[in-house]
Amino acid sequence: MLAVMGAFGQEIIDLRRQMVIEETVAGRGFRLYRGKLKNKDTLLVQTGMGKQRAENATRFALERYPVTAIISLGFAGALNPEIEIGAVVVCSTLYGQPGSEQEELEPLAPDEHLFSLASQGPGGRLGSDVSVLQLNSSAQKMHVLRETFHADIVDMESYWIARIASARGIPFITVRSVSDNIQSSVQPFDRILNTDGELLWKEAALCFLLHPWYLLNVFTLYRNTRLAKRNLAAFVSDLVTKI
Repeated sequence: MLAVMGAFGQEIIDLRRQMVIEETVAGRGFRLYRGKLKNKDTLLVQTGMGKQRAENATRFALERYPVTAIISLGFAGALNPEIEIGAVVVCSTLYGQPGSEQEELEPLAPDEHLFSLASQGPGGRLGSDVSVLQLNSSAQKMHVLRETFHADIVDMESYWIARIASARGIPFITVRSVSDNIQSSVQPFDRILNTDGELLWKEAALCFLLHPWYLLNVFTLYRNTRLAKRNLAAFVSDLVTKI
């Protein structure tokens, strides 16, 4: 069984619409859809945002279903200025942001076969990814991540999913589509989104009242995520047919 994992509903909704769903399971902070995608037994997982939710959802899925491969997908921020909005990045190396100076996290590499298949996908490009512990879209923070990890993109879930898969000997691949970059930061969404990627209405109302120009970022985010969502779904759909 193939497991396809994304943090937000918008990251997986197009694939969910393509599925023949046979079972839906709601967990603590996550949701699973079991069924057929491209005539393949598939477990589509909405993990929720961040390390803890990604790990909880991954462990739940692997303990209860016969998962034989994992595609981790979703939106990402571009740290490399050469990567454009909407670009699909096939991750060759995954880094994790340590929780303390004492913690050491080894880089992870995807399964060679899955990476070869994904690398041949239409419109994709290769790159490295770093998974961070907190959402922060400021240009300064993104520059620091680029200098520290030499990564091309940033997200909050990929490394943690891959680490569990790697420990259990399950092949995995990470595919991310860029929804923002240093030049078009989507602040202040690190302050007004919850761990499911949903808008915190009270916080948003206060933020936009104090900073009305931030409303422009709503339209930027909508345009960017719409493009990223379309490109990501097309790429992953093609990849699923090859696995």
